Parts: sequence; structure tokens; C-alpha cells
Amino acid sequence: MGKTNTMQDREMRRTVTIFLTISFAVVFASVTAAILARTADPAPTAAPAQQVQNAAVPHVEQSISQEGRLIDVTPTSVTAQGVDGVARTYLVNADTNAITAAGSRVGDTAGAFTVNDEVAIVGVVRDGTAVATAVAHREVTALNGPPMDAVTP
Repeated sequence: MGKTNTMQDREMRRTVTIFLTISFAVVFASVTAAILARTADPAPTAAPAQQVQNAAVPHVEQSISQEGRLIDVTPTSVTAQGVDGVARTYLVNADTNAITAAGSRVGDTAGAFTVNDEVAIVGVVRDGTAVATAVAHREVTALNGPPMDAVTP
């Protein structure tokens, strides 16, 4: 019986040794591959800077809003100064909704507002430029005005 136990012990030690050797080899190969991947040149061929910049930055629109007093009104933009004293200019276009006590007009922001009007502006930043989607007189904000679908000619 003593001889059988010794044979089983030797076989067990041999199995454990093989298992540990294979495990260490796999770990060594994994660590070596990770180090090589980290130190490899990330860009073997240089792309033009503009293409790299466009590929890295997805086209994302960011929502913006501001309340304040209009300090400039043109057919293509409005500039509002907030209570914080910061003036921001927003492009207006044919899709900009002008909301007044008389109703809502799409595309005629310059005709609906004048300098010193108190307004609330909602918009998006597209390619670094603020674009107003709606400009509303302060008197019709906070649900005090006509419904948004009350478009006047």
C-alpha cells in the first residue's frame, strides 16, 4: 500500500507541475503581448491632420438656452445679454420660431423683436456656432403665452 500511495503522490505532483508550467507560460505570453501592444506605434501611416480631427470628433449638437435683453437684432442673428452680463449671439434662420404675445412666427425673428426686448432663447450649438431654434418674449414664457402651434401669417 505504501508503494501505491507514493506512485499516486508522484503522479499528482507531476500533474500539478505540468499545470503550473502551462499556466505560467500563458500568463507570460499575455503580459508580453500586452507590453508589445502598448509600445507599438499607434499610427504607422500619418493621415492628414484634418481627417484625424474629423474622425475623432463625432457630429454632436449641444442644447443651449439663455434669458436676457436683446442688444442687437439683425435678419440673420440676435444678440442677448444675460443677467450675468455675458452677451451671446445666436444665428437665426428660416426654421427659427419667434414667439410673441401675438402668436408664433417661423422664420421672421428680426420682424418680431427689437433691441431691449426681454427674451428667452433656446437653441443648439452646431459646428461651434449657436443657432436659435426659438426666441420668445419674456411675457409669454412660463406658460403665459399662446399655444406653440398658434402660428400667425
